[in-house]
Amino acid sequence: MKALLNYFVDLCLLRAGPQDLPSSKVLLILTTLANTAVGVVMIMDARGGGGNALAESGFEVALMLASLYLGLKLRRLLPRFYQVATALMGSGLLLGLLALPLVRWSQRAESSEAGLLLLVLFIWSMVVMGHILRHSFDIRFNLGLGVAVLYTLMAWNLTYLFFPAVA
Repeated sequence: MKALLNYFVDLCLLRAGPQDLPSSKVLLILTTLANTAVGVVMIMDARGGGGNALAESGFEVALMLASLYLGLKLRRLLPRFYQVATALMGSGLLLGLLALPLVRWSQRAESSEAGLLLLVLFIWSMVVMGHILRHSFDIRFNLGLGVAVLYTLMAWNLTYLFFPAVA
């Protein structure tokens, strides 16, 4: 377990790649469930209630996994799916755990400092996703980063379409 945690820390610090993970369906399921759970808590904290948090978090995870599957299939790199998906879920889990106290701080204190730290963490998550995509699709880092940003904008729009924020 400690080796896995160290791997995800190294991945988030850009010192490891998805190719360093074993190709394991069980590991993907575990990281996906944990990532979804953190997403539910974050959505509940950000919106101040449960509502559709599980459905929304599940949608976001399913969208990411489906997009990854389609991209890898189109590039004929599908054997990498379990490693890449696990890397995305695990790094998302780790960064989500770092974001949770910042979201709570931001909601409870309406703190501009918390908002700034969340922005920095968001930018870093784009860098991590770009790093993972670079290794996964054998592309340059700047292209991986661009794909990460475009994917995130698309995902936000689709999520908002199906789960509009209630003021």
